[in-house]
Amino acid sequence: MTVRGSNLQSAQQVTFVGSSSSRDNVVVKLSARAAQPTAITVTVPSRAKSGAVRVSGTIAAAVSSPQPVKIVAGLPAADDASGSTKLIAGGKREAHFGYHVNSSAAVGSRVEAVSGTTGKVVRSWPLVKSGEGSVNWDGFVGKEPATSGTYVLRLNDSASASAETTTGSDTQFELAEGFFPVRGAHTLAASEMQRFGGSRNHQGTDHFAKCGTPLAAFTSGVVQFNAFQGAAGNYVVVQRANGESYAYMHMRERSPVKVGAKVFAGQRLGRVSDSGHASGCHLHIELWTAPGWYKGGHAYDSLPLMKRLDKLN
Repeated sequence: MTVRGSNLQSAQQVTFVGSSSSRDNVVVKLSARAAQPTAITVTVPSRAKSGAVRVSGTIAAAVSSPQPVKIVAGLPAADDASGSTKLIAGGKREAHFGYHVNSSAAVGSRVEAVSGTTGKVVRSWPLVKSGEGSVNWDGFVGKEPATSGTYVLRLNDSASASAETTTGSDTQFELAEGFFPVRGAHTLAASEMQRFGGSRNHQGTDHFAKCGTPLAAFTSGVVQFNAFQGAAGNYVVVQRANGESYAYMHMRERSPVKVGAKVFAGQRLGRVSDSGHASGCHLHIELWTAPGWYKGGHAYDSLPLMKRLDKLN
């Protein structure tokens, strides 16, 4: 939400006062760039209750909103990949293949996902015995996204004798292994200071963009951490299906996602900024091997993946 007024640049926190007593109060600490002279942008915490909103800082006395603010259930998660012509592995949109079994399905009847590059079957699903059936594919093979490229969903030879494809099925499509996270004009890590390793043992890569540029999840997973730290600023960590983790740091405000929640590729996780110890607005992204971020895994270079995803979408 955005709080508008004047002389707001010194604000340090926003308190959602709630409706009954101080026990309802939820305090949000503001990052360096969240408070501007005429506006404060803040993510509404999930625990916030309807009531007054109080802004406080170091210069002026705390002020409250003239009218109570009604807190309503959150809107569906923003999908930055919704306009993509490609199917994003782990994204909200999945490939759908429908079929009708005219007679009893023969033994071995299956729906196949076939790579257009290699001609190999990468996944398959058994048919229902009779009637209507369907398959939804998220673009994953086991715990890993399928390799980017063209894919075909089809009935195998055994199924073709007793079933037919339903009109409107996704029979051929382009798949991307993930979604490039910075959703605007950007510069990929270029100098030694911005790249992985180097003299300062940098554990991530830095990709610069205009402050406020949206950041999307590059692949699906479960939120491990969502917090603020002096060096990292506002950060979020997501654990992937394969046990690896990825972290986004220096975001403008706390991410709207909850710890323990599932996120999909393309889901909005935050916006580019320079919160914490940062010089210039950028996404600092870290990739960690299983079992994850500071849980026994180790950081590795994310630049090759970011370059691939940048070309794909």
